[in-house]
Amino acid sequence: MKILHVITGLRKAAGTSVFCSEVCNGLVALGHDVAIAVHNPNAADCYPLDPRVKLISINSLLTNDYRLETNGCIIHIHALWEPILHKVAKWARMNQLPIVWSPHGMLTPWAMNNKKWKKLLGWWLYQRWDLARADLLHVTAASEVEDVRRVGLKNNVLVAPLGVNVDRIVERVERVDAKKVLLFVSRVQRKKGLENLVMAWAQLSPEVKSMWMVRIVGPDQEGHTAELKALCADLRVENNFEFIGPKYGDDLAREYASADLFVLPTHSENFGSVVIEALAHGVPVICTNGAPWKELETHKCGWWIDIGVEPLVKALKDATLLSEEERGNMGARGHKLVEEKYTWNAVVNKMVEGYKEVLNGRT
Repeated sequence: MKILHVITGLRKAAGTSVFCSEVCNGLVALGHDVAIAVHNPNAADCYPLDPRVKLISINSLLTNDYRLETNGCIIHIHALWEPILHKVAKWARMNQLPIVWSPHGMLTPWAMNNKKWKKLLGWWLYQRWDLARADLLHVTAASEVEDVRRVGLKNNVLVAPLGVNVDRIVERVERVDAKKVLLFVSRVQRKKGLENLVMAWAQLSPEVKSMWMVRIVGPDQEGHTAELKALCADLRVENNFEFIGPKYGDDLAREYASADLFVLPTHSENFGSVVIEALAHGVPVICTNGAPWKELETHKCGWWIDIGVEPLVKALKDATLLSEEERGNMGARGHKLVEEKYTWNAVVNKMVEGYKEVLNGRT
């Protein structure tokens, strides 16, 4: 098959980039012809790609400077709202090419209400009609299917989650200091609920705060790190929080491998790939129901809680009071869950099935 993925950029820290890049790497490994169109193919902060994945500019596609062999080709568009993605969809329809579209959580109620009026304008001008005419919508969780139906879309929907490369998991790293680590990994932005985490941490006992550190790993967005540091100072917990900045590859893997607990206090998430990264490393997870991770409860590998400070306080108290053996058993169950369900090979195979159905529907 020939698949052209279209995404504005491939930043290492973005879940959309991770999904697009890993699926493309898996597709070329299976022998498919794969290209990715982005704003800037020469961007420095690009997620690692298999050399067989062709990287082109979106403009070269739209201006026909890049000659795409359209016979039997599928266009897979990632994310919403960007006008240039609308132009790509229009171009694909003009060339009678089938379209697969991944909203990547941008249809959740929280996401739709963030910058609401701007999105409503885009929704009625072009986004709703582009999505409605897609041959297939791809989502990463069953909760996203509900989001798709809530906004009135009746398309066929394929559910394929994000995955993890279990062969890249590193062994447990013992820290040289005595304190245990509660780890957060993601972009440092308001959507992630880190203010709730700081306020919840301030309510824990002095004993817990003396034994634990919170490590915040990820790139800053819109100056939110400075806001969080100020809040930490106001609540007198600045000595418990370390703001590390972004880490990638082996450096990031070591962060997971040296953590005792993982937390994602998010307001809204279509999937939360950092959850499976933590579970793959055998780390129990605390996650809000802003992300679709009920499996943390059903598989007894973490806590799936309501959004807010008080639920977070209770979960943190419960988690930090567990023995190392109890946390280890939870982590082992999480690792088993990932091996059984969330490998990239399984995800890529699901996408291949979806692409084949699209092509068969066009014949």
